[in-house]
Amino acid sequence: MNKLAAGAATMGAAALVAMSPLPAQAQPMPVDPGIGGSAQGLVYLEVERGEGIKKSVLLVCPDGSGHDKGVDACAHLTGAQGDFTALEAADGMCTKEYDPVTFRAVAFWDGEIVAFEHRYGNYCTGVNATGGAVFDIGRP
Repeated sequence: MNKLAAGAATMGAAALVAMSPLPAQAQPMPVDPGIGGSAQGLVYLEVERGEGIKKSVLLVCPDGSGHDKGVDACAHLTGAQGDFTALEAADGMCTKEYDPVTFRAVAFWDGEIVAFEHRYGNYCTGVNATGGAVFDIGRP
């Protein structure tokens, strides 16, 4: 008899749960980093020399704050739609000295996370290859 009572109680509880209203589902909050403008971005830029010496900045677009050439860097990134591999190379002459550097970027650009890493033969070559302003943060 106890098994029958326990089964009835379980079925009664299941019926109550099934009849109760479902809790309201939480709606996802839109992400707004609050930086304004049509092309928005928060970009961490890093240059590392072979010995592990690093220099980095945090660039805020579209206003360019945090970077000495930030306005130009934001304009270049906007033109490339936040794609570091689509940056147009800048004209410029560099020495052929071999002093390898690695350029890295992690960005939150127009709602997307973007990452970039590339090694160049020297700092000047890397700066020119990435548009001339974006990674021009100073040689580490």
